[in-house]
Amino acid sequence: MINQVKLDYINRVIDECLDDDSLELKGKFIGDEGVEALVQTNRVFEVENLDLSHNKLTWRGAHHLFHCNLFKNLKRLYLGDNNISDKGIKELPSADFSENLSLLDLRYNNIGPEGGLALVQSEKFRKLQVLIFQENAVGDDTLITLAKAPTFANLRKLNFYRTDITPKGIKVLAKSKVLQRVKHLNIARNYLNLESARLLGNSKTLFNIESLLMYDTGIGDAGVKAIVESEAFAKLKTLRVT
Repeated sequence: MINQVKLDYINRVIDECLDDDSLELKGKFIGDEGVEALVQTNRVFEVENLDLSHNKLTWRGAHHLFHCNLFKNLKRLYLGDNNISDKGIKELPSADFSENLSLLDLRYNNIGPEGGLALVQSEKFRKLQVLIFQENAVGDDTLITLAKAPTFANLRKLNFYRTDITPKGIKVLAKSKVLQRVKHLNIARNYLNLESARLLGNSKTLFNIESLLMYDTGIGDAGVKAIVESEAFAKLKTLRVT
């Protein structure tokens, strides 16, 4: 139960961090109780940006956030550096703002294949343009499902940095007709090899990529060559490899 002292504190924090279109609570360490108190303030927020990164949130805080109705206009949600886990993220599609999101940052949240699949199997995210799974072990099945899901046809930026993907996922990604609008792709620090680079280099659909991050993988010099010389990457401006 949230007492009045906690409510008063959260209201003060909100007043300090709220402007016209953003509520910036990054690093305030409000925890799950802070989110619960935020919800119980019953203030309706007209903000388009909500940053709750680095706040020691777990599935409990996520539950309160995803089931409140205070963020009708929300478009960009930053939840990085928490511990929402599979249990928490599975509830995101039920949020009343999920259909309006254009950006979703979930980096470092202890999300695995179960949570990743729950997200990409939802049809709620048709407006999403930026999706960041970085440092969550969501794996190949999440990437494969995403690459085949028409819901994600508006994605422009996709971040699967260190997410336990392998050439199995890259094979489907390279053939994806859904992700043709992606311009920025981060698949660094995964179990990728020369085959992965060749698969991407032979893609007939990923022809709009301007930025590709594949450092700390095993593609080698031959893999770099396969990408640089590929017709698929004619628009490539930035390539980061090691």
